[in-house]
Amino acid sequence: MAIGWFIVPYKRRLNAPRPTRYCAMDDATTIIEANGGKWTETEILGDRALVKVRAPSAILETIAQQPNVRRVPLDRLNDPLSSLPNNVRNALKNEITDAGYTIQEVNASFPNLADHTLGDVLRFMASRRKKPRYDVGTDTFMLDGIDQPCRSVDEVDGEIIE
Repeated sequence: MAIGWFIVPYKRRLNAPRPTRYCAMDDATTIIEANGGKWTETEILGDRALVKVRAPSAILETIAQQPNVRRVPLDRLNDPLSSLPNNVRNALKNEITDAGYTIQEVNASFPNLADHTLGDVLRFMASRRKKPRYDVGTDTFMLDGIDQPCRSVDEVDGEIIE
């Protein structure tokens, strides 16, 4: 079995008795579990989750091809970002700012991404999230609530092992 980290959006569950959002990785639960795999997540800013998956490599590749799903370029928290080309590190920085962190926050924490590990970046991304609320008038979920803590990346990592 292989492991992989993904940045995955939340979706609205259709045909639910009340408006509900869910991590889009749940769409792959059947195929992951049918192949002896497992996944778990922590919600982060930007209506997204960091998800760790254990599954056959082919399943991880299939998941990475899904719309709005991004495979994180490294698999282990202690993997150094210096092993990545500069353009891949820049893409990772863009994922962080796209989620809602300011470039000032990112630059203050990571003046040079190459000096850090994957774990450093994922822990930063899971440092806060916004409390979601459902707006009946617009029939949408709003992510404008107070900052809330996220589930620990280390807890997620420890739950999914090879």
